[in-house]
Amino acid sequence: MYMTLVLKVEVLAGSDLTAVAYDMCALSRQLGVLAEANFNAITLLARPTDNPLHLVDAYHDAIKNGRPIASAMMLDVMKQ
Repeated sequence: MYMTLVLKVEVLAGSDLTAVAYDMCALSRQLGVLAEANFNAITLLARPTDNPLHLVDAYHDAIKNGRPIASAMMLDVMKQ
């Protein structure tokens, strides 16, 4: 699927990372767009095919390695 839109969403302060990842992936899947949100100074990117738990892992990896962006796709590519 070729996506041409990015939907930027706001995360409520105090939200749980796992809940945010599930909501972003569900929204991305339902609308067929890339979902983008800022979570504690890290940009989260969710695609329609992403597993929310992989997005959570990508967030922790971004924090650990000082990267400003977390994406399940980036984590999957780096593991290969």
